[in-house]
Amino acid sequence: MSLVSIIIPVYNGEEYVHRAIECALSQTYPRKEVIVIDDASTDRTQEVVKKYPVIYHRNERNMERAYSRNKGVELSKGEFIFFLDHDDLWREDYIESVLKHLEDSQIVYSFPRSFINSKGNLLRVSRKKLPEDPLELVFSGMVGYPSATAFKRSAFLGYKDEYVMREDWEIFLRSCLEGLSLKILDEDKVFIREHPKRTSRGKKFWIATYKVYEDYKDKVPEEYLPYFLFHVGETAMRFGELMLGWELCTRAIFKKPSLLTNPRRLWSLLKRGFRFWRR
Repeated sequence: MSLVSIIIPVYNGEEYVHRAIECALSQTYPRKEVIVIDDASTDRTQEVVKKYPVIYHRNERNMERAYSRNKGVELSKGEFIFFLDHDDLWREDYIESVLKHLEDSQIVYSFPRSFINSKGNLLRVSRKKLPEDPLELVFSGMVGYPSATAFKRSAFLGYKDEYVMREDWEIFLRSCLEGLSLKILDEDKVFIREHPKRTSRGKKFWIATYKVYEDYKDKVPEEYLPYFLFHVGETAMRFGELMLGWELCTRAIFKKPSLLTNPRRLWSLLKRGFRFWRR
């Protein structure tokens, strides 16, 4: 039976980290190690974590989440790598269900549908229709959550610091462009927690998205370029960059008019492109 490594990066996570650790330890798959990387927290995170039978490492200074995840992999011994953000949760059979597919694929992404609040109560369930082609999902920016991502150790390319806030999307782009195999699961076994401290809502998210665009716009295969352009364009609009957003979305639609047959994309364009209300 293969060893599974569960990496939990955390910074000032005293409120939620115990739940993530308990979730990891209670997974039905028996042969596992849990590694918590504390990114120089200034709250009671260390005190909380040390109550559990996990491998604990504390960064000497705050290094951000890409470094922390990579450090966790460096310290791990498992053949398979799973990431769990300190504020997210899994169903207890999540690892077992994913491992069935990691035998044939190098990366498995379990599309998150359930979103919970700070108290763990269900906020909403996503009804997005997923494309049959996993690469369309990747280049559309619809993948990324590390808590939904698992790798064969040999296929883990490492998160890059320069893309923090979109490093979780960039690693999928890089991996797919390098020919690594990807399996998308739609089994609703990952719970993403939404709360005010979550880091994907600020301007840094747009800055990182634009860096991904600049670095990858000439690398994306032509058949997937419209999805890539549209995603970056609607993200630009979300953060008030309307001129650039319209330019990119127009290019995408010109290349592939059928993009607008997707109701979600059409509504996003109308809502953000004309600023009916704030994002």
